[in-house]
Amino acid sequence: MRTLPILAFTIAALGAAAVGCSGSATVTVDPGATLTVENRSDFSITEIRVTSVGSSTWGPNLIGGDVLLPGESLTLSVGCNTYDALLVDEDGVDCELHSVNLCLNDANWVIRNNTCSVFGAFRAAKEAAEKAGSAAPEPNQ
Repeated sequence: MRTLPILAFTIAALGAAAVGCSGSATVTVDPGATLTVENRSDFSITEIRVTSVGSSTWGPNLIGGDVLLPGESLTLSVGCNTYDALLVDEDGVDCELHSVNLCLNDANWVIRNNTCSVFGAFRAAKEAAEKAGSAAPEPNQ
């Protein structure tokens, strides 16, 4: 399991405009609050990004250029809030999750195959195209 730095990581990831659970316009940082992300899917996750619900921009890649392989987990420090999340798999397929509540002191977020069904749908289409001898589909189209 990997652990990422706490305060600087949280502020960079969530941005100064994040709204904490108390409704204030600042990031709520609880040094004891952690989020363990477990990848129990069949897909390697290359990006995890979060933002305040409804924001039009994503924060930085929380796994910083690393890859969260199937069966791996990592621990992040989080500010208490409800977020939209973006996951990207090894094929470059985007999966957006909305209103993910990360307001627990120690939360566990398990990514399963059904968390992002678009990953499996893209892989199936890619394999079918390869069998048929045609060009593989482009991610996110």
